[in-house]
Amino acid sequence: MSEQKQEDLERAGCGPVFEVTDMPEPPRDLNAKKLFAVLGPAVIALGGTIGGGEWLIGPSLFVKWGLGLLWITTVSALLQVFLNLEMCRYTLYTGEPITVGFMRLKPGKAFWGWLFTIAGFMERGLPGWALGTATAIVALQLGKIPGAGDSGTVTVWGIIIFISCAVIITLGRTIERTLEWMNWAMMICVLGGLFILDLFIVPASVWIDGLKGFISFGYIPEGVDVLLLGALVGYSAYGGFGNNAITNWYRDKGYGMGSKVGYIPAAIGGKVIHVSPHGKIAPTDAKNIDSWKGWWKLLNIDQWGVFYLGAMIGMFLPGILYVGVLPAGQSLPSWGIAASSASGLILKLGNFGWFLALFFGFWVMYSTAISNVDLVVRQSTDMLWFAQPGLRKWAKEDIRKIYYTLLFAFVIWGLMYVNITLPLIIFAVSANIANFTMALSAAATIRLNRKVLPKEFRPAVWREFVLILNVLFFGFFFTMFITLKVLGIKF
Repeated sequence: MSEQKQEDLERAGCGPVFEVTDMPEPPRDLNAKKLFAVLGPAVIALGGTIGGGEWLIGPSLFVKWGLGLLWITTVSALLQVFLNLEMCRYTLYTGEPITVGFMRLKPGKAFWGWLFTIAGFMERGLPGWALGTATAIVALQLGKIPGAGDSGTVTVWGIIIFISCAVIITLGRTIERTLEWMNWAMMICVLGGLFILDLFIVPASVWIDGLKGFISFGYIPEGVDVLLLGALVGYSAYGGFGNNAITNWYRDKGYGMGSKVGYIPAAIGGKVIHVSPHGKIAPTDAKNIDSWKGWWKLLNIDQWGVFYLGAMIGMFLPGILYVGVLPAGQSLPSWGIAASSASGLILKLGNFGWFLALFFGFWVMYSTAISNVDLVVRQSTDMLWFAQPGLRKWAKEDIRKIYYTLLFAFVIWGLMYVNITLPLIIFAVSANIANFTMALSAAATIRLNRKVLPKEFRPAVWREFVLILNVLFFGFFFTMFITLKVLGIKF
């Protein structure tokens, strides 16, 4: 066996050998219009970002404990960008989503496949986002903030919304593109609208407190709920399984080697795409390294310019709105939390303020609900496509058959547990599990990139150090959640 072949086998780990081929040329000399077309996966993540953490968990903490807790978003979002970039580094080089890459590590594909599938379902499999969206609709229907007595109505609307999310991701040429356009529209409309609303409604002192909060490092108020605090850590920016899904969307967008691997097409409007079950890698010559640098530059623009900036603004604008219109120190209603700001806005703007709050609450939560339905099914599909040749044969090489079969199963799963508990509690538990997923993913990414990537494509040591900080930061809050909330151990 040649030395090069042996090296390829070692890189492949527990999976099939990579095919060696040149890396596609990235788009160059981009004007604003062309750049807008190239960017996109980060805005899908941003649509999921501005959801449970920003409209529910963050405001519930900020109103009760103050905007000083915004420093958690500063740290969490920064660490998540570096995690995203290093996971996407693998995807640019191989075309494989990161969860597929993890299956190449010991102890093997079955272990990693089951681990991330279980973590993904526990984190994103309960339809809390659909229930949260429903509270805004029910508030509009009833003309008041929903209470415990309205839980049945909220649940019915939650079921309708959850099913509609599954229907939407059957449309378009590619599922990624459908999500992209929906989230661009949401981000521009909602963030723009919230900025204008905050400008006219929120006192200048609250704006200043919010800006100071981003740098109030270490502020932890006495008596704060550890469950909600850990949830703010986990769902500031995107969090957990959502971050891993970003690599799947970059693959489908055609970044790096992704364009040579394929994408998941939609059921209606798409066509059969023969997605490669394994990745492709490039020789380490000057041409491929130059192409890599071009893709890496675009990736950084998407992550820093869209994801990070949007995540910070997305937590800030709803946070100061809630603090600006609601009495400090109060607890927000569990069954009407997505509509809570409406009770304050109606005093300032009348019925128009009531409608605005419900409009923003609905779209913020709905965009997240749609993204979450896709991201769990998408990653499970890609892992099965990689690991199970028998399923590929059953699907006749049409990956949509596996994707939409899993989507149907996911909807049934969600409907079984749609009224398991309060929407806010579902969010909080899911977000704390996201801390585990991020800590695990950061550690595994260091191993994977060191194993598979040639030295010309590997990260600098300081970037690996930042991933270690991910493990420590998110791992600490997950440990606190398990210790205090699950095991009930008191210090």
